[in-house]
Amino acid sequence: MRYLEIIKRTAYILISILWCAQASAADDKSIHTLQFKKWSIDYSCEHRGYQYFTYTVGADNGELERFRPFHHESKLPKHCRQFKTSTYKLPKSAPISYDRGHGVHQNIWDGNESLMRESNSMANILPQASQLNRKGAWRYTEKLTECFRDKGPVKVWGGVIWGKDSSNDHFKVSHGVTTPDYLWKIIKYPDGMAQGWLFPNSNVATVANIDDYLVSIPRLERLSGKEFYLKRTPPKERSAKTRKIPYGCSLK
Repeated sequence: MRYLEIIKRTAYILISILWCAQASAADDKSIHTLQFKKWSIDYSCEHRGYQYFTYTVGADNGELERFRPFHHESKLPKHCRQFKTSTYKLPKSAPISYDRGHGVHQNIWDGNESLMRESNSMANILPQASQLNRKGAWRYTEKLTECFRDKGPVKVWGGVIWGKDSSNDHFKVSHGVTTPDYLWKIIKYPDGMAQGWLFPNSNVATVANIDDYLVSIPRLERLSGKEFYLKRTPPKERSAKTRKIPYGCSLK
């Protein structure tokens, strides 16, 4: 059964990649590039959300408490901003809930309150499936970043595929924002190895099955319209296994 599940998931991802390619970043003509102190974002006015981000982070040097308030991004024209900074609410009966999901996550800047505050800009926030964000595969990639940075600089690229599924665009009226259909990320570890993932914006991608969502760097380049200038590791197109949290990392 496990073998059949892997085949099904692999086929699902391949089909999704081909489908998503029709809605790549290159098609969006309303992009604002925002430069923050430690990261940059490509922001889509059309969708009122980030569609690409990148940053490099070094060793952990703080443990500040989480910064709570969210704010509108002053670097953006008002007509591009989300209408509200409040949570993305659905009825309790809804089969899925969404968080204000960070692209560049906040905890990696917990040694500097100014950077933590910047990360809570709504330019860095999109509706993200709650379980994916809090306990799922996306959260695991954040943990990898936080733990490996103590071994050396970690470079991260990430973004979204907006897709064409309008059934999940629950917050167009309340916030003006499109809910992305997929989220992707690449991590370049201190030893030079890089891994990439493409996750549906749902609760299906968990820590247990994260390897099913590994994809090659060239595929993410085609989808995002970006080039990451990373070394390939022939003959394999992608890693077979997501890296484990380094031994001794205390992050839970």
